[in-house]
Amino acid sequence: MDKKRLIIAVALSMLVIFAYRSYTTKFYPQATPTPQATQIVEGGVPGTLHQAATTIPTQVRKRIAQDEKTVAIENELYRAVLSDLGAGIKEFYLLKYKDMDGNPILLSSAEADQPLIYETSTTLADDTVSSADDRHAKWTLVEQSDDTVVYKKESINRIIMKRFTFHNTNYIIELQLTIINKQNEALEIGYKIVGGANLISKGSLDKRFLGADLQMGDKVIRRRPGKKRIMGGEIFYGSPDWISTKSRYFTFILKPEQMEKAAFIQGSGRKSVYSGVVLGPTRLDSRAQLEHNYVLYAGPNSPENITFLGPTAGNAINYGALTGIANILLKGLNFFYKLFGNYGLAIILLSVLISLILSPLTKKSLQSMKAMQTIQPEVEKIRKDLKDNPQKMNKEVMALYKEHKINPMGGCLPLFLQFPVFISLYQVLTRNVALKGAHFLWIKDLSEPDAAFTLPQTLPIIGNYINILPLLMVGAMVFQQKLSHPKGSEVSEQQKMMSTIFPIVFGFIFYQLPSGLVLYWLSNTLIMIFLQEVVLKSRKA
Repeated sequence: MDKKRLIIAVALSMLVIFAYRSYTTKFYPQATPTPQATQIVEGGVPGTLHQAATTIPTQVRKRIAQDEKTVAIENELYRAVLSDLGAGIKEFYLLKYKDMDGNPILLSSAEADQPLIYETSTTLADDTVSSADDRHAKWTLVEQSDDTVVYKKESINRIIMKRFTFHNTNYIIELQLTIINKQNEALEIGYKIVGGANLISKGSLDKRFLGADLQMGDKVIRRRPGKKRIMGGEIFYGSPDWISTKSRYFTFILKPEQMEKAAFIQGSGRKSVYSGVVLGPTRLDSRAQLEHNYVLYAGPNSPENITFLGPTAGNAINYGALTGIANILLKGLNFFYKLFGNYGLAIILLSVLISLILSPLTKKSLQSMKAMQTIQPEVEKIRKDLKDNPQKMNKEVMALYKEHKINPMGGCLPLFLQFPVFISLYQVLTRNVALKGAHFLWIKDLSEPDAAFTLPQTLPIIGNYINILPLLMVGAMVFQQKLSHPKGSEVSEQQKMMSTIFPIVFGFIFYQLPSGLVLYWLSNTLIMIFLQEVVLKSRKA
């Protein structure tokens, strides 16, 4: 293949990678990394539950210790800690997913100034009981069982009841909100009800995916922390199908069982975002009562777990513009995993399948590359003879390509077709909780760099670990470049230099990417080497 055109193709490919990384940085901005990353492993017996450290001021912490009363509901899937200061869920643990210490994942934990899950607050500035409805108001626990908690709050003109129902077979928590008008005249009411809140994300990559989404009709709206539009709270008028607050691996999805006035998304800085629905304002007649019901999913970003929320709930799991390709790749990955029980092997087999699908184009590409190598001496002679007449030189070169029926860009097509797959697989491997903690050979987690060896100190670019897969990938790419120049062919010093530089550049780009993604690219490179050998032998024959 013409080296200059190869350089252009690789440069454009690198541009796509850098552009995509800029895209993810823009829409999933990095936050200050925490010292310890979270490892999530499904299965096993729940370990000891530890409350996460908070930044609550000492005087506030003392007040809560004196005044707050909590109850805990635990089943096979999760543990929820409810507080009577706001009648909401203060802490939420997922028992089948573990952190680095083997403890259940603390998915949500509210500090003193943050809303609780399923907390309610009035939206009416002139409400006569607004002071009683302020955040973290005191509620009375009136009922508790293995799967039910009921809180009550009574004021001069109304009674508010919250009935929580906890499901043991899925990640569902139901809320029945009942408001009773005690007085002999109509009452106007309006409330905000918080859905997902206080999601805990550790590490800069995890925080990139923190956000809130909602769907109204056919429209899906997505917001990220740090955006000015949600700093003071953004209202979306109309009844939402669902509204979610999500992190890299987990999500809260709130689904109202009746029409609502609006939905809202609110955040503070780059670290916090929460969402919910707006009830009213609406008129409640004398001695009448209003009952609203809600379903909250609190679990992994798993399509099969959320489908019962409705036909549009799948939109809550989003892989960006290439969601369709990502879902196909995920199905293929899961298919191979079910057959062989290992995600590393599934990634390799998926790479083989993709290569087989693209093999007709790849074969034409390699044949075009070898044909161009064959006529390269003639191309160089034309360029040398007509170097002072670029227009004629280009015309003669194109005539030569036409004579030999060669498409100069034919060798680049499979490379560009790989990038949608590459980007989609990046999304799948970094955001699907089923792949978190997946082992393969020495790799402990295919969603993270392989970290084969620990270094005594942090180095620029390399970090704290030596990653072997990117080094193997660089070696394979260098070998592939040398294979493209058979012995006896004319290779300039510039071409030799580029054959070494580009694999190294790709090595730097891939060094901190998930090991599953590097494994895919390494597998693809090895398959391309095999195909090149086949084409070379067929050309010689």
